Amino acid sequence: MDSKRTPLLREEWNLEIQKMFESHFAPQWNANIGDRIGEEEFQFVKCFQKDLEFAKEHSLYQTKESILSFIETYQSTSTFFRNQLEGIHWKQNFESIPFTSRDDLQSKITDIIPNDTNLNEMVINPTSGTTGKPILAPNHPKAIGCYVPLIEYSVKKYGVTPVHSPKSTFAIQLCYQENTIVYATCHSLAGGAKFAKINIHPNSWKNPSDLQNFLIEFSPQILTGDPYAFESTMKMGIKYKPEAIHSTALELTPALRKNLSEYFQCPVINFYSLNETGPIAYSCPKNPEWMHLLPHDLYVEVISNETFTPLPTGNIGEIVLTGGRNPYLPLLRYRTGDQGEIQYGTCECGDHFPRLRLLSGRKPVYFQKPNGETVNPIDVARILRKNPFIYQFQVEQVTEVRWECRLSLSDTIEMSESSLEKEKTKIKEELESLFGEGSHVCISTNFPLDGKKQIVFINSYLSQKESKS
Repeated sequence: MDSKRTPLLREEWNLEIQKMFESHFAPQWNANIGDRIGEEEFQFVKCFQKDLEFAKEHSLYQTKESILSFIETYQSTSTFFRNQLEGIHWKQNFESIPFTSRDDLQSKITDIIPNDTNLNEMVINPTSGTTGKPILAPNHPKAIGCYVPLIEYSVKKYGVTPVHSPKSTFAIQLCYQENTIVYATCHSLAGGAKFAKINIHPNSWKNPSDLQNFLIEFSPQILTGDPYAFESTMKMGIKYKPEAIHSTALELTPALRKNLSEYFQCPVINFYSLNETGPIAYSCPKNPEWMHLLPHDLYVEVISNETFTPLPTGNIGEIVLTGGRNPYLPLLRYRTGDQGEIQYGTCECGDHFPRLRLLSGRKPVYFQKPNGETVNPIDVARILRKNPFIYQFQVEQVTEVRWECRLSLSDTIEMSESSLEKEKTKIKEELESLFGEGSHVCISTNFPLDGKKQIVFINSYLSQKESKS
């Protein structure tokens, strides 16, 4: 590791992380990642952690009255805030503030970024695009660093005490993809504790037994990942008992949560997080169908899908967020596109922040090759997202061998008809290579670009098979 990527790197941390890099069982590393936490970022996160703990202890979550000072701060520095608030009495009537849409984040991001912000530390995190149009969300190392105390708070609620030592591995993130980045790092905000992202796909390992041996050698306290990765790990027969499972990115069904808990013999924590916001909520230890709002600096509304007005407790609508700590992306009544309900009041688990129950989350969808092997849709997204003229897409497996790939193209694209046909042919060939021998992909360019969250991956073939069985 180098001190440019990890400014607070110490010699003893480096010695420990080298053991992971050079392990006989290590995967084929292909990326270098650092936390980019300098002294200023370190102090920012520690202040955030102190405020978080105080707010949790005293149930000081954001309300529409307390979030006004946040809005006032950005009114003078963000052109977008200024335009949204112009001519309305927003302090007296919060609900008069117009919503921010996913389209705004994609098309007006330069207006949203405050004009007094230093852009040198900007990190771009593209959203996964699994539930809608991908967004290039700008972020800052200090906001990303705040993931550490937020995740640590959630695991502590399940009895896990993070060990802040370079000899410890706090987390290993699992994924199952044909191709992805694989790296190991250590985190300044966790006393140099190690973290790694590994690909459990056989492509990533020298020997089939290396994955299990690697997990045992470095003994991560928690395993993180999406339900698809955890389900794949079970199917592969990997044996490892972490202190907890941390599931995110896709909807975790109650049945899979129960299976994971029994298989890994540990609690399973469901995590609601967006690239645009960072962590939002974690599943309640006493009632995991509900998720407690995690940070103290986000104000949550649930609005009607018909009238777009705030709904009282017990009603289902769209989740809307205001606030956050990302200096490049302050949020003003941001419509997430996620559906749920909110509940207030005391909870027997001891966390008295509001509780959310998500209704239409990101259900895991798998594709099936003609030879029966499964395909992670993230590999499909990887192929489509690298084409800058594709704004939104939807891919559906309709039969054992046939896929429909629907694209929305940029209306500003300057490409001849023949060049466009070449691009479509190239995409078709890449997807058919991924789906395997005998597959057939139809490409169309009439997918509506309407700014709404769309179901991006559909497997109507498997759904029909399951309904018949």
